[in-house]
Amino acid sequence: MGLFSKVKDLLQANIMDLVNKSEDPEKMLNLYVERAMEEVRNFHIQVNRAVADKIQLEERIVSLDKEVELRSGQAMLAVQQGKDDLARTALTYKKQAEASKLDYEAQLVDQAKAVDDLQENLRVLEEKLEKAKMERNNLVMRQRRAQTMKSANEAISGLSAHDPLADLDRMKERVQRMEAEAKASRTMVNTNTVEDQFAELEKSKANSEVEDELARLKAGLKVGLEKE
Repeated sequence: MGLFSKVKDLLQANIMDLVNKSEDPEKMLNLYVERAMEEVRNFHIQVNRAVADKIQLEERIVSLDKEVELRSGQAMLAVQQGKDDLARTALTYKKQAEASKLDYEAQLVDQAKAVDDLQENLRVLEEKLEKAKMERNNLVMRQRRAQTMKSANEAISGLSAHDPLADLDRMKERVQRMEAEAKASRTMVNTNTVEDQFAELEKSKANSEVEDELARLKAGLKVGLEKE
């Protein structure tokens, strides 16, 4: 029964504690269940032996019943033939068979009780074993789920150390800056074009003034010539 106590203690242990230990919970659970199965198998052998002993006692009692009947017949036959000594011998054997039968019947009572107790204990052990198997399977699934969650959390923690979203944000800022620079460049081009237009206007104005002054000079010269 000691092994089943170990199995019970193991099954009641916190699964996360098992996960954090160096031992593999699934392997340990399987090991304990296998040992419990072996103990049940050995106990089953003991029960079978007890049942065999009970059957053997029953067969001996039946055999002694036959011997008692046989010796009774032999004693009667010897008496009928006037052979008292032979009759006494047959009766002696009969008494011995009857005594042995009483002894075997007493043993059979005890053996039957022992077999009943052993079979009940075997039933309890088999129920505990089946429960242990179900608990083992449940814990194995919990352990695997816990390990998966732990691995996932570790993976998430690893991503947190170098968040790819932060890289995306940095790239977004770079793109936005490039867009702003492009917009500024386009504004500058437009501004240069306007300035060029103003320069053209100034140039046209200067040319116009030169032409006007030239025209006045010519007009003055013409007036002077006409006066002469």
